Amino acid sequence: MSTPNQHWFPWLEHELKGRGYKVIAPSMPHAVRPQKRQWVAKLKAVLAGLDPTETILVGHSLGVPTILYCLQDHAGSKYLKAVMVSGFARKIPLLEKVCIGYDMRLDLARIKPKCESWTCIHADNDPFVPFEEGRWMAKRLGADLIVENGRGHLTQYRGAVKLPSALGSITGEIEEKFRQKGVLLEEVGMGLESALKSIDDYVKKTHPSLKIDPMIFLRSMVLKELERRDSKTGRTRD
Repeated sequence: MSTPNQHWFPWLEHELKGRGYKVIAPSMPHAVRPQKRQWVAKLKAVLAGLDPTETILVGHSLGVPTILYCLQDHAGSKYLKAVMVSGFARKIPLLEKVCIGYDMRLDLARIKPKCESWTCIHADNDPFVPFEEGRWMAKRLGADLIVENGRGHLTQYRGAVKLPSALGSITGEIEEKFRQKGVLLEEVGMGLESALKSIDDYVKKTHPSLKIDPMIFLRSMVLKELERRDSKTGRTRD
């Protein structure tokens, strides 16, 4: 299995922290052959100190059903979002050979309302978790399904050391709301202090527990907007 230092996990953590997000990437016990009881207990302990309404869950491979087990037992407020990468919600080949206790007794109809929104990301040629499993799960969770072409199980062994689709699914919603409101300096002529206050006020109002540095967030938005415009004009920047 995996550790927080493998695949696209360090890249995603770096990108999110660079945008002002707080990131927790727990090391799971017995990663060589995970046990459901231990993994679920560890994740529940991590989640116990967080506000669900300000928490985005990201899981890869066996981390996906681990998250689903926790959500199935969850009785509090809805989680803000869940991003399920190369995941599954029913038994797959070789499952019992790589882990212990994952009986896949999951009621997705009961789990679905535990999150405000869902995104599933799956490669069309995943050799371990068939693409059909990702599509089946996405349909039952009402999730957006993002298809990665030819990228296998989305691990570093197939070159997946970055996963922009996961980053975009996390940051895109809030950034798009700001874009729609025109919170970009060159478009609305705002002074820097005014723009930062606008961002800070919006985040506090809509996601009061979310810790985002307005300056870092604004900078990333402006850079992304400039890249978008450059791609249309063919311009490059040093």
